Amino acid sequence: MQFNKFFVHKIKPDVFVLITDAGNWLQVSESELSEVNAGKPENELVKKLEEKKIILTDKNKESLTGDYKNLFNHLTHGISLHIVNPTMACNHSCHYCYANAPPVGTKNAAMSEKTAKKTVDFIWQSPMKNIVIEFQGGEPLTNFSIIQFIMDYAKTKRPKKNVHWRMVSNLSLMDETIASWCKKNSLLDICTSLDGPKEVHDKNRPMPGGSHAKVVHWINSLKNDFGFERIGTLCTVTKNSLPFAKEIVDQYLDLNLPDITPVAIRQIGRAKENWQNIGYKPEQYLEFWKSVLNQCIESTINKKQITEQFSLMIAQKLTSPKPAFHTCFSKPCGAGLMQASYQPDGSVYTCDEGKAEEIFKLGSVEQKYADVFASQSALNMVSISSSLGMICNECKWNPFCAFCPVMAYASQGSLVPLLYNNADCVIRKGQFSAVFEKLFSPEKKALSQWLGLSKAL
Repeated sequence: MQFNKFFVHKIKPDVFVLITDAGNWLQVSESELSEVNAGKPENELVKKLEEKKIILTDKNKESLTGDYKNLFNHLTHGISLHIVNPTMACNHSCHYCYANAPPVGTKNAAMSEKTAKKTVDFIWQSPMKNIVIEFQGGEPLTNFSIIQFIMDYAKTKRPKKNVHWRMVSNLSLMDETIASWCKKNSLLDICTSLDGPKEVHDKNRPMPGGSHAKVVHWINSLKNDFGFERIGTLCTVTKNSLPFAKEIVDQYLDLNLPDITPVAIRQIGRAKENWQNIGYKPEQYLEFWKSVLNQCIESTINKKQITEQFSLMIAQKLTSPKPAFHTCFSKPCGAGLMQASYQPDGSVYTCDEGKAEEIFKLGSVEQKYADVFASQSALNMVSISSSLGMICNECKWNPFCAFCPVMAYASQGSLVPLLYNNADCVIRKGQFSAVFEKLFSPEKKALSQWLGLSKAL
């Protein structure tokens, strides 16, 4: 009898799960675990172990190969998310800005038409037919004319590609003319930041006159007056946010937003400078996140559904063999593999967060596409984020998790993380453990609803 490599996770005194590094897992009792540890499982248990590929046989080895193909499917997926920064300038001065965006009017902060044209030409060298072009910054609306130029120029390109247009904006410069143009030109997927009620949002995201009222107005107006398909919202969590978990969720519920994504700040960009005022320990974030998760579950059970997005992504990874295709929840991560970031000067970086550090620059749109993404720098990034040869390989969450080289470098000065002192690692472990435990509680009904399942997990 040949056992596959597996890890043991304890849910409660008599409930354990065995987890393989391909992501298969099986619930067992304490007595069944003893049988496995002794290498002498009984007949019924053998069948279950074989089904989950914890025991390897001629019957299941082909299926196990399929599991690994699913797990690493993104290695051959190609770059589909192209993040274009029309400007690095911004009219906000958010305390946690990882891009460290300079003020509007800063010299050389905005992309020219010449560079915009070369950026589109570069993206069109991608072998992918279906792509996402996402405008970020800085605040992209401070250079809206370049967004218009890029979208108009892309229409003339051949071969024809299916482009999903998206914009990440603070919405403070949105107006009816821009909204109408975006709708007419199919820029209907917009993501913004809403850090909670006014006292939290405006403290985290300073802007003369305050920005909370504007973002709330345009979230409502784009949905109700202009019929936009999706207004996504991100909630960045600072030390200032920690006492207001209930109020933040209530704000999202009051606006009838379908989900909340409470993003932990990392020591990168302006957040590193302001860490003493806005930072916290990962355990403090986890306590906040669990409060948000529990409120979302309670609201969903009480018939007003709101999804906590991190737990949804984790539940998807725990319950489905399908590849995640979420760049930060894949291993290797999607940096330079599924996404890339294009700066106003034409520089190409691994990812959106990577643009904050020069070491993550891969090349330029002046080069050939293959020379950038098959470069030694790009391949090194894929290798590093695979976590092969690291202590990650001895972690029970290894098949579901990945570390971020950008955050490791920003906070620890090394591309190889010191995991015992890595905030991302502590947070991910806490989140995976919490969601797994929800799957073995009555609250799994809410998770099933979030996953769109017709019956409970």
